[in-house]
Amino acid sequence: MVKVFDKPLLCALSIMATASLYASLPAFAGAPVSDAAKKSMNFNPEGQLVEQMKDGASFIETMNKEIERLNDYSLLFSTKSFKKNSSITDAGKLYFKKPKMMRVEETGEYNNGSVAVITKEGTARAKGGGLAGLVVLTLKPSDKMLDAANGDKMEDSDFASLVRILKERIKSGHASRVSEKPVTGMGVPEAAYVLELFKPSEPKVCLKRVWVHPTSYLPVRWDDYDYKDPCMSTWKDVKTNVGLSDELFKL
Repeated sequence: MVKVFDKPLLCALSIMATASLYASLPAFAGAPVSDAAKKSMNFNPEGQLVEQMKDGASFIETMNKEIERLNDYSLLFSTKSFKKNSSITDAGKLYFKKPKMMRVEETGEYNNGSVAVITKEGTARAKGGGLAGLVVLTLKPSDKMLDAANGDKMEDSDFASLVRILKERIKSGHASRVSEKPVTGMGVPEAAYVLELFKPSEPKVCLKRVWVHPTSYLPVRWDDYDYKDPCMSTWKDVKTNVGLSDELFKL
């Protein structure tokens, strides 16, 4: 492990990041969403999206049960974060294998070319794109250098971690509702269940909206309205239980 870097090199290597997905914010407050963001693929915190919805607690448990069946998987991800006058897209490929091995290869405008893994031993290894890729760093999985553009942690970007945080939100006092049937919508490739999290005191304002595949119960799109910079994540080309090799999670 390299222990000493000059400042310019350290800055270059700090471009490590991973997929999007989900950081727990203490305030749990809805962030302002710009008009431009609302027009983008129906990204709008106003709820409820579907007229016929029911309590979503048991649905979240079903998601958790189905995800626990997965030994490994790979997927393509994309997260678009909406800032005040601009947006940034974080995209790439993610691999996961139990118990907690992960690999993220960045291909989007944010940190293009960087690669990071969480090894079988529980440590993280990472390298940047371009010249920064000549040096491989050994880090803790929680290191901020591995954060995605929206602040999500690499170690929290797998499906099980995402559902765990949903359950934690319910325990903290948030409410949930889910559509009684799969529905179609802009930004999703096929009909999916719509799951929403909200404060009981503000039922017309969604904190998170998740589109869930009707048979695999895996999320296909995830809208975060309670981030400082609201963001929208999507997953596609998901391949499950394919027998990924441990070698893939070495760097």
